[in-house]
Amino acid sequence: MKKFILSIFFIICSFSFSEVKNISEIKTLDFIVKEKVFINKKSDEKVYNIKYVVPDLLRKELLEPESHKGEVFVYVDDMKKTYLPVFDEITEDKASPEENLVIDTIVLLQNKDRKDEKFRKLYNSGKLVRIRNDNVIIEPQKMELIDNYYIPVSIKIFDGDVLVAELKIENVKINTKIDRKEFEL
Repeated sequence: MKKFILSIFFIICSFSFSEVKNISEIKTLDFIVKEKVFINKKSDEKVYNIKYVVPDLLRKELLEPESHKGEVFVYVDDMKKTYLPVFDEITEDKASPEENLVIDTIVLLQNKDRKDEKFRKLYNSGKLVRIRNDNVIIEPQKMELIDNYYIPVSIKIFDGDVLVAELKIENVKINTKIDRKEFEL
């Protein structure tokens, strides 16, 4: 009986101490974002569902505010398709670089993880690592270990010294199958 209990204990311990995976190994993400953007001393809040397939396929569906609920934005490469349910209309435009803070944050984290071993070691230890890209600063406020990946679930984004956005991330699903049909409008 003692051997049985010890073997169960070791099995549980081996699963709980699995190795942390590199964020650059993530192929798909599905999560909810609560975004608060600050412009001219005013703030604008939105909640949306993100589905992301590495390297450049993103679907963003607005859940709040109620007036914009159901709006869908699909980003492929540098293009953006928008579905506006109020008008039952689909438009296609070139995406502006600063338009999507979420995809920029993911890409920046993954690139830094691939190229910078010092960053990777710090990040994979769960430490809050500030990242600078030109004048943009991404500052994780809280990390959670999800499926053996450290994921920043609370992030502040600065343009120089000015706070431009706060992101809260929840309901994260990593490397789940995302059907490419979901990116068709």
